[in-house]
Amino acid sequence: MALLEVKALCKSFDELQVLRGVSFSMEQGETLSIIGPSGGGKTTLLRCMNFLEIPSSGRISVNGETLFDSAGQRTLSESEIRRNRLHFGLVFQNFNLFPHFSVLRNLTEAPVRVLGREKIQAREEAMALLRKVGLSDKADA
Repeated sequence: MALLEVKALCKSFDELQVLRGVSFSMEQGETLSIIGPSGGGKTTLLRCMNFLEIPSSGRISVNGETLFDSAGQRTLSESEIRRNRLHFGLVFQNFNLFPHFSVLRNLTEAPVRVLGREKIQAREEAMALLRKVGLSDKADA
């Protein structure tokens, strides 16, 4: 069973069809790269998978659980969308940081406020991530 399966995903904005039947699957342990020209739909694909955009048609499944299926799909509730987003991580192209927060506070704000983690746990996780990418010296920047 595929860890991630995307079938015939389409997304249009008015008359502009950005995604035209995109399909792929990914098994546990595989790495997938999405490459293409500027304006080719890479970000739109990721935004659809993360439910920041709702696909026009197609299906998205994770671990055999269908998260989205346009065939008979009802409108997803906000809680369903939030639960589905837990399967995906997304790094935005533009800076979406709070300029008045330190790097560390930017990294701990969502885990504490949204996920309900304890501040100490969120701080430890954030510092581990900063060490992993060689930026622990920037925690207070």
